[in-house]
Amino acid sequence: MSDRSATPGSKTNQLGIVTLTLMTAALFLTLRNMPMMAATGLQMVFFNAVTVFAFLIPIALVSAELATAWPRNGVFHWVEEAFGTQWGFTAVWLQWVQSLFGITSILSYVAASLAYAFDPRLAHDRYFIVAVILAVYWAATLANLRGTRASGLISSVCLGAGVLLPSAVLIALAVVYVGQGRPVHLDLAPTLGNWLPLAHPQQSLVLFLSFIFGVVGIEVSASHAREVRDVRRNYPIAVFAAAVLGFVVTLAGGLAVAAVVPKAQLDLVSGSVQALQALFDTWRLGALVPVAALLVALGAAGQVSTWVVGPVKGLWAAGCAGNLPPALQEVNAQGVPRNLLLVQALAMSAVALVFLLVPSVDTAFLLLTSAAVVLYAAMYLMLFAAAIRLRYAEPDTPRPYRVPGGRTWGLWLVAGTGFVTTLACLLIGLLPPGGGVSEGVYAPAMLSTLALMLAVPLLLNRLRRPQWRMATE
Repeated sequence: MSDRSATPGSKTNQLGIVTLTLMTAALFLTLRNMPMMAATGLQMVFFNAVTVFAFLIPIALVSAELATAWPRNGVFHWVEEAFGTQWGFTAVWLQWVQSLFGITSILSYVAASLAYAFDPRLAHDRYFIVAVILAVYWAATLANLRGTRASGLISSVCLGAGVLLPSAVLIALAVVYVGQGRPVHLDLAPTLGNWLPLAHPQQSLVLFLSFIFGVVGIEVSASHAREVRDVRRNYPIAVFAAAVLGFVVTLAGGLAVAAVVPKAQLDLVSGSVQALQALFDTWRLGALVPVAALLVALGAAGQVSTWVVGPVKGLWAAGCAGNLPPALQEVNAQGVPRNLLLVQALAMSAVALVFLLVPSVDTAFLLLTSAAVVLYAAMYLMLFAAAIRLRYAEPDTPRPYRVPGGRTWGLWLVAGTGFVTTLACLLIGLLPPGGGVSEGVYAPAMLSTLALMLAVPLLLNRLRRPQWRMATE
């Protein structure tokens, strides 16, 4: 199914179901989360169930309704319709700014995986990590300047070759490994404490954020809604297909990693490549480790490529409504907001310096993940609240897809569940992730970061000028 760059509304040049499914899955499907899932042992089954039923499904259902009723500009337009431009801009700003932290953590995973292709010791070299982060991100930025067609192609190729293929190999070899009666490092004891986070709840809850972070972003694909062929039919199909694909692959992969890598030796950043190395060494296939490491790094780089342009499109749409200066509204010949992409690249480069300031790569990874989840949680609270408000404020707006369950009670149940889960994630994000991080400093620092990131869009809204909007018109 081919897609060509074109203006929105050109029926022959829009995204089809397959491409949109792969682009959506590329936003969150990765081997990156499997090591942290494996670190929770069999509790990953419980955490995965909570993630899917209390978080992923509510987001998918609500996003499908909002995207088919208001198929333009994603989060910005949805929250704007419900609460006004000021809060719409704040929501999309949070969605964008969290990506700076989230992408940096993903890129650290790219670097750690890439290290296994050369020297595994480099996975803990902070300077190597930062160098790879900067090189890959700037390369992805330049690639995305070529437009949606290039972005979709990159996402599809990288997802297939760098995520689905290595995941299939990992899961298949783990099944053979276990079937041959080799040592299994996953504790299978049928005790309540082995299945539920009862013994060390704080540590388990912090790791639970990695499950949540593993599926955030499914709504970002709505920024491409105007480029989707038959959006009211195809968007919900693509979103649900991506959600199912992500759940099955990540849970099976997490179990595979836990089965073959001892918990005490598990690296939270590069554990998936560790598992592949252990499996290859079992059958004397160690020569394949560099190839696998390159593919895994390629898959994560593809995810970064998708994230580079997705949130920026929403922020650009908000800017075109008069929330950003004219210079940040400019687009190139392919319709890509060039200046915003470059500003984003510079901001992300600054965030990458966290790895030079924090003693441990693992600690820096957890800090960035927690910061991304806290900021994203604030946005999701607005998203769920907007969906409920719009059912009452604009009940007659056609909704080709509606969250099932009567006129309102189904939406209250689904969006309410998502809202409560999101609020819990925000609070969990205030718990120190360990690794020598001071408890007295961590929570105030996270709250200050959230307050600052909320204040910036509100301040920009007060500074906006009429000519900012006129520039776009």
